[in-house]
This record gives sequence, structure tokens and C-alpha cells, in this order.
Amino acid sequence: MVKTKYRSNTYIPELVQATKKLAKSNGFEHSCSDEAGRLLAVLVGQVAKGKILEIGTGFGVGSSWILSAISQAVQFISVDYSKEKIDIVANSINHSQVEFVYGDWKDVIPKGPFQFIFADAQAAKVTEAQVLIDTLNVGGMIFMDDFTPEEHFPDEWKGKPDKVREFWLNHQELIVTEIYLTPKTSAILATKIKPHGN
Repeated sequence: MVKTKYRSNTYIPELVQATKKLAKSNGFEHSCSDEAGRLLAVLVGQVAKGKILEIGTGFGVGSSWILSAISQAVQFISVDYSKEKIDIVANSINHSQVEFVYGDWKDVIPKGPFQFIFADAQAAKVTEAQVLIDTLNVGGMIFMDDFTPEEHFPDEWKGKPDKVREFWLNHQELIVTEIYLTPKTSAILATKIKPHGN
């Protein structure tokens, strides 16, 4: 059986190719995967206006996927706690719609609220999750990758509470789903349907 290749499953924008090389040259192995990046680009392409936030810039691979699909009416802010990474990425990506910020992600909350958030930092997903939701507009979406489907849990995880999934997949302010990116990786998508306390 011949496996058909489709452009949407193989195409990598030039800016993404450049930042992937940048990450590799700096020995960084935690960049957004191509599968997550393609979905990310589709999702942000639906944002017609407002602001997009990325938490965890890394070496700009996720940022590049976002910038490859961003509407001209949208502002994009990417924040990372590493000044070295922010400086390198800011000098490598020249785009009028993006602002790269060094510091704690909560420092950029006053720049919101946001219509879309790509949360690629563990603290934002876990210990600061409600703050993350409060930063999002009603009708806005949060995208989180780097999840392991339960059937692929290592032995030390099995039978233990999954506090992250329990929080996100049961939250009353959100409509949420978990989707597979590859057979062994998944992502959580959450749309805010009502404000906190309502």
C-alpha cells in the first residue's frame, strides 16, 4: 500500500525551519513538535483579533508556528524566564507583531486579556492554572501540549491521581478535550465558556 504524502502533514514554514536549527545548535531538545506546531498554527489562524500569549518561548519554534499563521489584527506576546533565550530569539525573529518578554509569565497579565494562550510551561499548567484561565477572554482558548496518554504511562505513574488532568478536564468554566498528536503524545484544548465565579 502506497502512503500518500499531503502538504499539510509535511510542510514546515521557513521561519520554523530556522528556529528549529537555532534550537538544535543550542542543544535545546524541548521545542514544540511539528505535530503540535501544525495544530497550533491552525488554531491561531482562527483568531481574527485580540492578543495571543505564549508561555515558554524556548528558542522560538512555537513562536514561529504562531507567526506563520497570525492575522494582521492580532498582537502576539511570548514570555520566557530565560533572558539568554529571549535575547537570542528576539535577535533571530524580526516580526512587527511579536513582543518577546523576559520574566515570569504573570508579569505580562496586565497586557491581556488574551484570546489564545499556548501554555508551554509546567507551572502555568499546574500550580498557576486558575490564574491562567482568568487571563483568558471568555470564548478564548488555551492549548497545552506535552501530555502522555494514560495507556502509555510509565509504571511509576500508574494508579496515581493525575492532578493536572483532574483540574483541566473537570473544570466548570471550560469546555475541554484531550486529543492525540502522535500515538504516544497528546494535547489538551480548553475553551473558556464563562468567567470565574459564575
